Amino acid sequence: MWQASRSAAYVVLVALLTSFAPATTFNTKIQHVIVIIQENRTPDSLFFADDTLYSNGGDVRPPGNPPSGSCHGTLVPLASWQLSPCYDPRHRNDDWTAMYHGGQMDGACDIVVKYHDQPPPMVCAPTNPQYRYVTNAEWDSVNHYKILDPYFQIANSYGFANKMFQTNQGPSFPAHQFLFSGTSAPVSIPSQHYDWFAADNVMPGSSKAGCIADDGAYSPLIDTGKSKGSCPNNQDPHCAYPCYDHPTMANVLDTLPLEAPPRWLYYAQSAGDIWTAPNAITAICGPAHSTSCAGGDWDNVVLPGNRMGDKGAILTDIAACRLARVSWVVPDGHWSDHAGELGHDGGPSWVAAIVNAIGNSWANSNGRCDYWGNHTNDADATAILIVWDDWGGWYDHVPPVSIGYNNGGQQGKQYVYGFRVPLLVVSRYSPQHISSVNHDFGSILNFIEYVFGQGGSSLSEISPSYHFADHFAPDAPPTCQTCTYSLSDFFDFNSARTFSTIQGAKYAPDCFHQPATSACFGTDFTDADPDDDVVDDD
Repeated sequence: MWQASRSAAYVVLVALLTSFAPATTFNTKIQHVIVIIQENRTPDSLFFADDTLYSNGGDVRPPGNPPSGSCHGTLVPLASWQLSPCYDPRHRNDDWTAMYHGGQMDGACDIVVKYHDQPPPMVCAPTNPQYRYVTNAEWDSVNHYKILDPYFQIANSYGFANKMFQTNQGPSFPAHQFLFSGTSAPVSIPSQHYDWFAADNVMPGSSKAGCIADDGAYSPLIDTGKSKGSCPNNQDPHCAYPCYDHPTMANVLDTLPLEAPPRWLYYAQSAGDIWTAPNAITAICGPAHSTSCAGGDWDNVVLPGNRMGDKGAILTDIAACRLARVSWVVPDGHWSDHAGELGHDGGPSWVAAIVNAIGNSWANSNGRCDYWGNHTNDADATAILIVWDDWGGWYDHVPPVSIGYNNGGQQGKQYVYGFRVPLLVVSRYSPQHISSVNHDFGSILNFIEYVFGQGGSSLSEISPSYHFADHFAPDAPPTCQTCTYSLSDFFDFNSARTFSTIQGAKYAPDCFHQPATSACFGTDFTDADPDDDVVDDD
């Protein structure tokens, strides 16, 4: 637990070490990367109502008048609904298969819909719930602010990706593995390292994920060219206990020169969550069937309690000038975009709070740090990558693309990506831009490696021995012959921007700490997973 005196001493120590430590060599003017991982939306679902983005080329609406999806050949017009509905479309691998329907993209109507607290029928759920987009409802009748205004402002001021695909075809557990490791494959099957991936969340009904999961827990695996294994028991070769031995981005970042601030931090709610990716890695959490995580790098996972119970620890660390070189940030359930809980609509405000904290860090810290880079000659310039971990069961009209995996010199199966998710890119060097280049979760990892690594060479890959998602990122060499590095379409290092505060947040930054959150989200505020619905299976 942090004491005030220790915190003050730490800030002084950071300043001294930063002044005298040898500088890390960066391949760009970016020296910090924040990956904000929101929950469960597609571009059609979240940005349909953004008329400005759409008119400027944002591919956020299916064709037709009215814009419509298809249910096995029958048109289903997309209609609006609130950001925090009482229902939650299921989004397991089977639901992906149903919606994809062999590439026809017309099976969203077959996705199972779950309801919070009550079994169906549920009067709060609309017809065709999978085809609903979020209405930008006004919450402030004086300033006429609307709930999605922070997302819309970011998308229209900085970078927006038309074609950002999940690397995996399933829900949160494998998605977070790909965002941290570049794979969800267990190395217990080395000869099939790229033929099999964890496809779904931890089953059957385990209260924990990763290396501290219950005995008998498993995550079903999927062949990149076939269907998911049936997993009749956890001894089936198509199943695997959810504790893995492969390298991660920690292996890449841990090689950076030792200096303040920390090399990397992963901000999550609790050990054992499906969203806390490092707890599924033996080198970080510990061996399989552990009772608690206690690996060498586990101190890099910031959980409630590490900052005096502060669930807004990323905001605390930015204010204290101790931002890591790379930060992964997972929301609390009250500010997650995950459906299934009425009134949990803090997501846009939470993202705006982080972006504003970076953009205004010089003024807020009395000049001790400048994570935007306006005042310190780029000494601390930060890139903020805002991504959603999976499609959440919501309809999207853009079919995913296929990619070939080369394993041991033999061409692998044509693996089809998951559905689109939004990606927003914010930095001092990110002009307003709508990209139609194909991106995936590996693009984020490849970008981080390029910033801190060897300029895209094999030495900067998560593992030079095995090609992970970073190697196959569609916007990186050698896959893309004209790309310097992944996400290069979102950066212009010859043109710097002055930060303008993101407006329209419904909740103030203080709402994302404890105990102030009780005044913002009601007296029933308690710790909540990013998936705060009745069944923690997605």
